Amino acid sequence: MALYWPDQKVALDIVDDALAEHIGPGDLPSDWRVLRVTAAQVDNLEGMRQIGDTLCIMLGVDPPEKTPEWLEANERLFNALRTPLWL
Repeated sequence: MALYWPDQKVALDIVDDALAEHIGPGDLPSDWRVLRVTAAQVDNLEGMRQIGDTLCIMLGVDPPEKTPEWLEANERLFNALRTPLWL
C-alpha cells in the first residue's frame, strides 16, 4: 500500500503488503521522498508513533508533544482503528 502527499512530494509505502502495488525505482520523480515501512511497524503502537513522527518531519510539521494526555488518546485511537468494524 502506498499513500501520497503530492504537495510535499512525500509517499509512504508499506513494503510487505502483498495485496498492494509498491513504489518502485522510477515510479516517482527523483525529488520525492519515500518512507518505507513494514506491516509489523504499522500494527504496533510504538511503531505507528515512530512512523507518525517521521511523516511529520518529512511533511514539514513538528511532531506532537507526547504529553500523558496525548499518549492516552493516541493509544485509544490506535486500538479503536485496529478493532474490526463488525465487533
